[in-house]
Amino acid sequence: MLDDSHIKRISKGDRVAFGELHEGLYQRMFYYVYKMLHDKEQSEDIIQEAFVLYWSKRNNFDNLLAVKTYLYTVIKNKILAFLRDTTNRKRILESIEWEESVTGDYVLITAEICGQVQQAVHELPAQTRRVIELSMQDMTVEKIAEEMCVSPNTVKTLKKVGYQTLRERLKHLRALLLFLSVG
Repeated sequence: MLDDSHIKRISKGDRVAFGELHEGLYQRMFYYVYKMLHDKEQSEDIIQEAFVLYWSKRNNFDNLLAVKTYLYTVIKNKILAFLRDTTNRKRILESIEWEESVTGDYVLITAEICGQVQQAVHELPAQTRRVIELSMQDMTVEKIAEEMCVSPNTVKTLKKVGYQTLRERLKHLRALLLFLSVG
């Protein structure tokens, strides 16, 4: 789990902590950029550039929130620059109906929620995590049981426990989910 201690270690040049930060934030950042650009390679490039810039300024940060704010600001500016400079600007802008104040915030919040859900699922015990992951792929209890070589009752129990654990760990997200459903 990422916290301020990672940022302090990174400010001292700790590449392992930097790798953990990159791994912990990459998926949600990719979601954010890709939803805006619909271009996998460009999305990856923008995220990479943001992390390189952060590394060069790592001594200026002492907490995770400041780093996330910095990275998302850099990413947002790079997205805007890309859209401004690309010959396909009009097509891209029309396809995503760019409304920075609403769409950008919505995607940013969604990316953050997805990242936290992904982290919470990753922290479940291995067998429970596998049941939840397969359930999220719309697999039936019977198919999951067959895939994992366990009984359907075991799958049902693991699924119930897994979702209860996730509800408890992610209860702080309820207000954000309400915001997303209203918007």
